[in-house]
Amino acid sequence: MEFNLTLFALQAVTFLVGMWLSSKIYLPYLNGWMQSRQKRIEDQLVNAEKRQKESESLKADFDKKVKELEQNTLEILQKTRQEATKSRDEAIAAARKEAEMILADARKAIESERKQLTQTLQKEVGVLAVSIAEKIIRSSVDAKLQEKLINENVQELSLNKN
Repeated sequence: MEFNLTLFALQAVTFLVGMWLSSKIYLPYLNGWMQSRQKRIEDQLVNAEKRQKESESLKADFDKKVKELEQNTLEILQKTRQEATKSRDEAIAAARKEAEMILADARKAIESERKQLTQTLQKEVGVLAVSIAEKIIRSSVDAKLQEKLINENVQELSLNKN
């Protein structure tokens, strides 16, 4: 292959004319397309930054709301514990009061029964004393017989108690 200067010059001129025509015809479209692409990329970057700022703001709001929710939960738990303690204390106080009332009623019942038994015992002692007196008077007996009668009545009295 030989080098042909004419052919080379013609090809160079054709190439340069083609380039010049391409720059006049296609370069404005290519520049417009490149500029629109650059603008679109810049807009996307701006939107991405906006979204990132919004997401950071939303995250900060979310964190704030989570902290508020945790605080509210702690307050509710504390109030619930206080109410439970108060209810427990009230129940204990009511139970103690009821127990005291039951004890007071039991003491009253015991005292009443004791008084009744005392009255019954006094009546029996009175009857026995009268009975002893009658027996002593009926039989004007000596001291040994009187002692025997008293011992018998005391034994009767102790048997009646049981």
